[in-house]
Amino acid sequence: MKMQLSANACAWLSVWTFLALAWGTRTAQAQDEKPFTLPDERKIDWKPGIPGGIPNYPVFANAKDAPYNAKGDGQADDTAALQKALDECPAGKAVLVPQGTYKLTDELRITKGIVLRGEGPEKTRLINEATTKQIIGICNFDEKEVKSKIVKGGTKGSTSVTVEDAGAFNVGDMLVIDEKNDPDLVDSKGCGGACTWASRDGGARALGQLARLEAKDGNTLTLSRPLYHTFKDSLEAEVFKTRKAYIDHAGVEDLYIESKAPKRTDEKSSIKIWNSMYCWVKNVESYKCWFGGHVTFQRSLGCEVRDCYFHHTNAFGAGHGYGVWLFAGTTDTLVENNILYYLNSGALAECSGPGNVVGYNYCGRFFGRDYPETDWAYAGLTTHGAHCWMNLFEGNIAPGIGGDFYWGSASHNTAFRNYIHMDQLMADGQPMPTAVIGIRWDQRNYFNSAIGNVLGHEGLQGALEGGADVGLDKKQIWRMGYNAPSTGGAPSDPKTAQTLLRHGNFDYISGKTQWAEGLSEHALPKSLYLSAKPAFFGELPWPAIGPDLKPMTGTIPAQVRFLKVPKAEREAQDLLFMGEYLLHAGKKNEAKAALQQIVSKYAESPSAEQAKKDLEQIK
Repeated sequence: MKMQLSANACAWLSVWTFLALAWGTRTAQAQDEKPFTLPDERKIDWKPGIPGGIPNYPVFANAKDAPYNAKGDGQADDTAALQKALDECPAGKAVLVPQGTYKLTDELRITKGIVLRGEGPEKTRLINEATTKQIIGICNFDEKEVKSKIVKGGTKGSTSVTVEDAGAFNVGDMLVIDEKNDPDLVDSKGCGGACTWASRDGGARALGQLARLEAKDGNTLTLSRPLYHTFKDSLEAEVFKTRKAYIDHAGVEDLYIESKAPKRTDEKSSIKIWNSMYCWVKNVESYKCWFGGHVTFQRSLGCEVRDCYFHHTNAFGAGHGYGVWLFAGTTDTLVENNILYYLNSGALAECSGPGNVVGYNYCGRFFGRDYPETDWAYAGLTTHGAHCWMNLFEGNIAPGIGGDFYWGSASHNTAFRNYIHMDQLMADGQPMPTAVIGIRWDQRNYFNSAIGNVLGHEGLQGALEGGADVGLDKKQIWRMGYNAPSTGGAPSDPKTAQTLLRHGNFDYISGKTQWAEGLSEHALPKSLYLSAKPAFFGELPWPAIGPDLKPMTGTIPAQVRFLKVPKAEREAQDLLFMGEYLLHAGKKNEAKAALQQIVSKYAESPSAEQAKKDLEQIK
């Protein structure tokens, strides 16, 4: 049947055709405009993650089959069975843990390039009941340090260095390139004290990066990636390694893990990757982490954590409750397309190396050690501890972003095309009243860049810039140069703001896009690390965030996944967590009130059945 268009339809079609042509002309004009680029001293060629992508290993064994015979019934202790399968699995293969609930009473250790793989977080569940160690460890502990002084080639962009004596270095080694702290840039003592764990020599070499040794010719070492900084002879630049051998290309995929014990006797993460290269965590849901957080990378190179959901924590105090922790020199690691929810911090770089990218994560609801009474807004995406540098935060949705001076300095970090909504809620659902800040970089956070971000939300009331006349009871888009967020009066370090590059950021206080004076390039690039639209975006428009888009704040895939859980069920789940948290803390009356609210307000929720069981315990 041939379709006939009405006169009105034809008219509208003509209008839309005109608009489409006009938009195409505008797009072409924008493409012809010289695009903005970061100044050379503020950028590197960000290429994070595993070279060539995450491999797909074939299955070596099913953990339920003989001779492993894991039960997966939630009752039998399956630790030994799973560990035996991992120990016998050859490199380049996977251990399949099929659908079931597996009780663990000790750490699962991955010591070579293999994969621990489930059938999806909704099917394969690992419940760890231990009070010590990680749930899963991909760890190489430090051995005796081997080092040599750099005598040539330590300049930014160089892919080789010459050292005094390369005799102890071998192809395949993971190397650290570092130097003594430059007093003009690096400070390993912050307002909280000395960050002695920032690096070797008690924090005296806090700026460094990792690279793989690809080739050796005499005393000249060829590196896997270029140097991101010019290492100075005057600061005694060196190359060193801490292991004879490293774990590389190991992964954890497609499962659910939970740290069930509410109290711990040591400081361990749910998944820890230490002294390792090109390892990954993919499509993992992790509930109730402990110290460090759900995933910790410690002195690791080129790793990835992607497509995951990390939520809730057994403790919100110092060092606890992080979604992903980029720690102790970790370099070129990619944290992409994750949900980071109901934690102390979403993604935290502490004493990290450069080249890390935190991209396209959906982050929300962060609390401090006084949970559930926290009324102080936590940013969600932060740097912390000396000396995080040359890290990129791109395309994320989060309540805030920035870096503190609690354990020392940081520099040359970039926030690009993030939606920082500043809409943070307390545990009872009321708005956070204190320290609601869009972007905050404290004292000794120098040469940072904020480009193309969207800051705040419709109807936001507050100040554009925090300062002497703006207290923390007032919402503020920017706050720069204080030695702690609680400091009043004028900033203690004006250099933080003076060295900050702000360009093309839209905020809901001024209602305008603010451009840096003297920079005529207003065409923003789509990405600072991606060459094209990433596959995980599917049909969603990309880029999703920026003042040059309509709408300025689109949708990212992690947000879509998060919003699949109905709002009422999300509220019931959070109340159940809070009730059980208070119950374990011995606050029975407060726990009872939270649990009763679930039963009365969310009676049809799956959380209501567990709430009833918890209420029986209180009786």
